Amino acid sequence: MRAPGRRMRKVVAVGAACGLATIAAADGQGPRPSRVPARAAVNDAPARRGWSAAEAEVWKAIEGFNRAFAANDPTTYFTFIDDAISVLTPSSPYRVEGIADDREEFEFGLLRGYGRVGYFQELQPRIDLFGDVAVVTYYSRGSYGPDDKASTLYLKETDVLAKKSGVWKIVHIHVSSTTAP
Repeated sequence: MRAPGRRMRKVVAVGAACGLATIAAADGQGPRPSRVPARAAVNDAPARRGWSAAEAEVWKAIEGFNRAFAANDPTTYFTFIDDAISVLTPSSPYRVEGIADDREEFEFGLLRGYGRVGYFQELQPRIDLFGDVAVVTYYSRGSYGPDDKASTLYLKETDVLAKKSGVWKIVHIHVSSTTAP
């Protein structure tokens, strides 16, 4: 069943993300997360943030994904998404599973106008690496909806990425609503 408003996508379930990361890191040594300090602005270069090359590579994927989201560009957006994506958003009581259903939901929101993004900004990103799995968390703010009816929303997001054939792909997104600061 389709639920309206699914386009407000951002923040992956921390429990699912940690579970996925723990499974991927279960090499007998346990997970060794890479901690990235939270920072208010994300426009500075990854090197200025003190990120490793692997963390910068993950952030490049998230940044491209979010830029395509903000541009309302499904073609580019879905180049960052794995075929087996699962998505949880505050606007839907259901989990979206698979790229076909995710794309249908995304494009339906754009067509109807409620999924249109006016602006989008990530705040305080954190990247945790567990081998070929990355968990990225951040706050976001953005405007959503038709120009004459757009609302500013404050959200929390977790994105889980897996490195497949040398490319970081988003395998899970969980977005939660929050209140304005």
